[in-house]
Amino acid sequence: MKVAFYTLGCKTNQFETQALEQMFSARGHEIVDFKNQADVYIVNTCTVTALGDKKSRAAARQAKKRNPSATLIVCGCYAQVRPDEVRELCGADIVVGSSDKGQIVGLAEQAQRGAVQTPGIPPALAKKPFEILPAGGLLGRTRALLKVQDGCQNFCAYCLIPFARGPSRSMPLADAVRECARLQSEGYREIVVTGIEISSYGLDLPQPSSLLELAPALCAAAPGTRIRLGSLEPRTVTEAFCQALQPYQNLCPHFHLSLQSGCDKTLRAMGRRYDTERFLLSCRLLRQAFPGCAVTTDLITGFPGETEEDFEQTLDFLRRAAFAQVHVFPYSRRKGTRAYDMPHQIPRAEREARARRAAAVCAESRLQYLQSRVGQRAQVLFEQPENGVFFGHDMQYCPVRVPGEGLSGQVRDVLVTAAGQDGLTGRIL
Repeated sequence: MKVAFYTLGCKTNQFETQALEQMFSARGHEIVDFKNQADVYIVNTCTVTALGDKKSRAAARQAKKRNPSATLIVCGCYAQVRPDEVRELCGADIVVGSSDKGQIVGLAEQAQRGAVQTPGIPPALAKKPFEILPAGGLLGRTRALLKVQDGCQNFCAYCLIPFARGPSRSMPLADAVRECARLQSEGYREIVVTGIEISSYGLDLPQPSSLLELAPALCAAAPGTRIRLGSLEPRTVTEAFCQALQPYQNLCPHFHLSLQSGCDKTLRAMGRRYDTERFLLSCRLLRQAFPGCAVTTDLITGFPGETEEDFEQTLDFLRRAAFAQVHVFPYSRRKGTRAYDMPHQIPRAEREARARRAAAVCAESRLQYLQSRVGQRAQVLFEQPENGVFFGHDMQYCPVRVPGEGLSGQVRDVLVTAAGQDGLTGRIL
């Protein structure tokens, strides 16, 4: 049968879709583009924002319209939190939550034989084991995602993810190391270590571990492959963390620290467990240990109670932190979170206006960082040709374009000759 996927949201969702593609292919099924006719459509959803819900519904409806007789499976975080809504508004034949994705292949095969099952969705907050799915992808051997952790129990005031993904759970250390070594042996040039909250890695294991133990072990297991860490809670970055990772030349000097606000009052209201001073300490430690590294982050604007003065504090913090890139989101009000009922909700127009103002400040710091790379040597993993040049990312995850041919999947040294808002340009050394 022909199977098509549509994936929204985070790298963990992307990993799970890649795993499902492999599982379907291993059973002899054909993976086709979501825009094409298929026998089975699978929409892997996101519910971080209201826009994520809307896009998930739109993708499901597109699939139903494209082939009304196809089996539509909707899975992921939106399906976990609002399963009845997914059935009613999306027309899903089968709804699977954020766990038990390994059963999807069997459910799809049964549905094609006329036996549509409606599996129960376990409560998200119920204790469950870590579900090990095959890492890697089908499209070449450029970059693989390796999920080592799932779930979150921070319960930040604005966030639905603990209710969608459940408590934190981890892949055993030996399994993670084995998977990492396998991916290198299969020819992958970069492995992205991902999860919902990888800073919580290992705390749930029978023999407790931590990211401080896992990250060096992964670097050592695949010395010929770049290792890129996913999003980090700022307090993860300590002197011991930096010292443990400094010796590994294959560790990408790109660190994504979750910020959300540059105002201490707003951080407290959000339920974040650090303040701006601790965040800046993390930035300093990383830049001392990994000179020239890229520090990136996320930001939410217009959180309930955020005054203009609070927002100005955030803008000032953004300038001082000098991030290489910032993903800016206006606050999205999510029913079921503590922030939903907070007083002093900011009108959507103002939330979006603040997002634009913050993005303008962040664009300046991004350009400054990119310009600082001019004249330097960059190690670039090339992905595909783009408008007559080859495109890839360097160790710091900066986009790089060079003239050349046949570079897909290669890692080459590049001399950076120019920088702009869309990335770096250079020439092969």
